[in-house]
Amino acid sequence: MSEIKTDFSWFENCKIYQIIIDRFAGTKPSYSFEELRRNLLFGNIKALISKLDYIKSLNFNMIWISPFFVNAPQGYHGYHVINYNHVDPRFAFGEHPPDYNIGNVFDENDLDLITKSDLVLQELIDESHKRNIYIMMDMVPNHCNRNHPFFLEAQKNINSRYRNWFYFIDDENTYNNYNNNFNKPEKYLMCINYEDVPKLNLDFPDCGNYIIKVIKKYLKMGIDALRIDHCIGPSISYLKRMCDEIHKEYPKVPVIGESLSLCNLQWKETILSVSEEKLRKLNNFNINIFPDLDDQFSDFINVLDGLLDFSFQYIIDFFASGQITEEKCRSMLKEHYDRFKNKKFFLIKNVDSHDCDRILFKCKNNMEIFWKCINLLYEKYEGRNDPLVFYYGTEDFMTQDKSMKGEAYGDFRCRKAMLFLYENFQKMKNFFESNK
Repeated sequence: MSEIKTDFSWFENCKIYQIIIDRFAGTKPSYSFEELRRNLLFGNIKALISKLDYIKSLNFNMIWISPFFVNAPQGYHGYHVINYNHVDPRFAFGEHPPDYNIGNVFDENDLDLITKSDLVLQELIDESHKRNIYIMMDMVPNHCNRNHPFFLEAQKNINSRYRNWFYFIDDENTYNNYNNNFNKPEKYLMCINYEDVPKLNLDFPDCGNYIIKVIKKYLKMGIDALRIDHCIGPSISYLKRMCDEIHKEYPKVPVIGESLSLCNLQWKETILSVSEEKLRKLNNFNINIFPDLDDQFSDFINVLDGLLDFSFQYIIDFFASGQITEEKCRSMLKEHYDRFKNKKFFLIKNVDSHDCDRILFKCKNNMEIFWKCINLLYEKYEGRNDPLVFYYGTEDFMTQDKSMKGEAYGDFRCRKAMLFLYENFQKMKNFFESNK
């Protein structure tokens, strides 16, 4: 097969602004802080469009938006998909419009249907492109919500065409005892330990082909880049096939993975792209882990076009928390990047995100350390042209009262509604102006 020619020169040194749709613009903060754990705040894409000039004014040229697919009712973050074919009207409009339409996934023509909420995504893409802002979508190929119609159908009927789209365990015994009680579901593989999200069998041709068709729908609308959630879940062979299929048609679309491999070994059956040997090496997180983490990253070279750089983030974490000096931090970053010399592979820098404590909190609200971390994020490293990611609200010095770690649904602490306290923006805007 001839080599697929790609061109990601436009993506080099991109400055990416990451948002959670439900928490950014148009929110209705009617819930108490404790109720934020699993409730929608009705942030939406329509309201995001009204903030494009604000994002542009801070010199960002790409927006990474959280998954916008139709989600289960409490899927405010977008990772509990029940229909990949369409944009959730809640994410499009904030609340369900009168002609609420989430499509019919069993209709083979449903993917081709353009709903009113799909048109709102199209408007975001078009308005962003007018401002020379790219859009990166967050794709969730490894798993869906357990209320996805395909999964419900596969549970009900052992002969369903969707049965092989999932990983059921002990089929015969569990099916014979099945009594249509959804509180006692069959055993199945899931995304690590979350029973709400059954794992998709992407190596089964019908399933894997469907996900690629979904991606192409949104690329046809003008999406510029993909972030692949939990890319350690699917097999390397599937990821390679997915990327090749995308690049044949869209050679300028980079595919960036989230390879967070610091997972409990009891979940190893659900992680197909990382060997048990490498998972074992990464099982205990400490300051000496980075050569092994970088070694695991290397498995995705010539498969994906890049990864979110958790080595960078974790090294910054050690510095922000006072465990290493700035000099040691810079030394570790140099060693990290030296391992990827002469590799055509993006390492996307970030200091925090929706999945970890906010950077100002990590710095114990010490503004001097905070600014040093932001400077390290914006710094260009020898021989590298990696994009950076800036998490919404960091420019407004958003922080937390306690860590998200060790608390059920603790991640709501770093996912509060954007404040838009404009008196703070000018303090950081000067920094953005000097780092165009």
